[in-house]
Amino acid sequence: MTNTDITTTQPQLIAVSRLEKSPLNARRTIRQDGIGELKASILSHGLMQNLVVTDAGDGAFLVIAGGRRLEAIRSIQAEGKLPTDFAVPCQIVTEAHALEMSLAENTVRLAMHPADQFQAFAELIDKGQTAADVAVRFGVEESLVQKRMKLARVAPDLLQEYRDEGITLECLMAFTITDDHRRQLKVFKSLQDWQKDDPSVIRDALTEKMVDASSKLARFVGLDAYTAAGGASRTDLFSEEVYLEKPALLNRLAEKKLDGIRRELEAEGWNWIEINPERDYTLVNRCTRIPPQLIDAPAELLAFKQQLDGELEAIEAALEDTESDELLDQQQAVRDCQDEVEQKLATFVGFEAEHKALAGCFVSIGQDGTPFIDKGLVRPEQRKQLAKLLRTDGGDGEPDRAKPKNPLTESLRRDLAADRLQVAQVEIAKHPAIALDLLVFQVASTMLDIPSADDGADVQFKRPRLNPASEKEPTAAGDALAAIAKSLPANWFKPRSEAARFDSFRSLPDTAKLELLAYCVALTLKPKLAPAAGEDATAYDVALSLTDADMAGYWRPTKGNYLGRITREQLLGISREVLGEAWSQSRVGEKKASLVDQLDRAFSDPEKHGRTPDQVERLKGWLPTSMAFGIAESLKPAKAKKARKAA
Repeated sequence: MTNTDITTTQPQLIAVSRLEKSPLNARRTIRQDGIGELKASILSHGLMQNLVVTDAGDGAFLVIAGGRRLEAIRSIQAEGKLPTDFAVPCQIVTEAHALEMSLAENTVRLAMHPADQFQAFAELIDKGQTAADVAVRFGVEESLVQKRMKLARVAPDLLQEYRDEGITLECLMAFTITDDHRRQLKVFKSLQDWQKDDPSVIRDALTEKMVDASSKLARFVGLDAYTAAGGASRTDLFSEEVYLEKPALLNRLAEKKLDGIRRELEAEGWNWIEINPERDYTLVNRCTRIPPQLIDAPAELLAFKQQLDGELEAIEAALEDTESDELLDQQQAVRDCQDEVEQKLATFVGFEAEHKALAGCFVSIGQDGTPFIDKGLVRPEQRKQLAKLLRTDGGDGEPDRAKPKNPLTESLRRDLAADRLQVAQVEIAKHPAIALDLLVFQVASTMLDIPSADDGADVQFKRPRLNPASEKEPTAAGDALAAIAKSLPANWFKPRSEAARFDSFRSLPDTAKLELLAYCVALTLKPKLAPAAGEDATAYDVALSLTDADMAGYWRPTKGNYLGRITREQLLGISREVLGEAWSQSRVGEKKASLVDQLDRAFSDPEKHGRTPDQVERLKGWLPTSMAFGIAESLKPAKAKKARKAA
């Protein structure tokens, strides 16, 4: 079949208004992606390929090849950038061959290789056009032109590898992090075959002598300071990461800034100063802390604070007998005043000169780049001097310091601590190894005169006296502890004489002895809430966290045990956390009783009323922070952290 068998005329200009898409056009779907580039190209370069049409009679023509071009031209006309009588070159063919030609036009053509496109863009720039000019003429973003130019300037050998399908486009992008062709090729030749398909390996190899601008050292110094000192940086156009090319300069600037902090601390009179960008938890945790205290605070401000403290105690005492919105509002108003006073008092918080002469500071850099300064650290060898010094401060061995604010009533805190104790007993009883560690630690701390917190196990094995109100109703934790008690070996204590009982006990397997020990240690535990912000965790806190217990599986907030005993603002805060801002905002005007009832229903049956999966998950897991068993990761034993990491 020859060309003359298909075409009937030479290309001729036909007005766009006389053209319609043919039902014989093989391209049934007009995709909108890329239509912008096509429009920009038509405006900049004209229509470089004629349309193929059949004659429909009455002056109308049907387009069998070029539907996207026709769509783009009509869009340009609608924007007023082409006249309404605009005509385009068309090749007229017979209807008998229309479908075949349409199919050939859409399938036989082959797009140019991306590498050729990259180089063509770069050549346009080299001839004097700007990236912005090229972007306009081809209907693409300027950033896309810059990226294509960057790819075009990769080492020619690597471009050829890409053409030969030796590396992927993503890997070619990774090589653009540097303009040094020798380094690009050196890294490429050093890669194993399996590494040549991994862009992250390539990027890491090319940036191993650079520093990520998001690193804490770079944030500490600051990009502006680094640049002002002559530091060069490089931006990865494809990942938007910024790398600093002079790590030695960055380190010098960091050392200089840290030295400035050292000089300021020395001027304050501290005995010693340790500086390390990485926080040395071993060193810090071995030290005793001297808490800061109020120095030269105005007497009238202290008196006002004492007055507010008295008012709050009176209100909380009244709340223990009867709760009312009026009392809760008064409580919140006093707390707001306390906040203002404490902010003013914070400007007078510091350390006495005698304390500074004994203690020191550890300076590190936080992950966000801010300096972190541990002040008032006393090394173990100076603890005796510290004890002597504190005794002379006020006779109680403790410098004066502001009382931390308490968002909950004392009666509620006692009840929460009792509820939390039940769960603690269950979990310690279920973990004999942890119980043994806690017991031996407490015994050794007591017998060897090592300072330790007054919580955890009572080594005299006396059950702590609890609030009778906490034992009125059965609980999930109480039932679980009772089940553990029933499972313990009992035959050993049936003999009448102690000697016989001991002989029977010795015959028990070690596992049974540990189970008994764990249960008994659990019964000695004291009621306690989790450490608040700023408070140090104790051995008891660490032991509970190591159980990995799910407190939410034992205790849920209800109207009686929590929700009905907090303020309206606290209830709205909880609703924002678990049900979302929209839910909370829609109920801002509701009374406390209504909020209590709605949240009580939500926590008791999270999956009811068509809540979202996220809301259900949050309702099932939410706890007051004081009830949870977890503590900061940095305070957990290194061995436990390594085990979790290995897992």
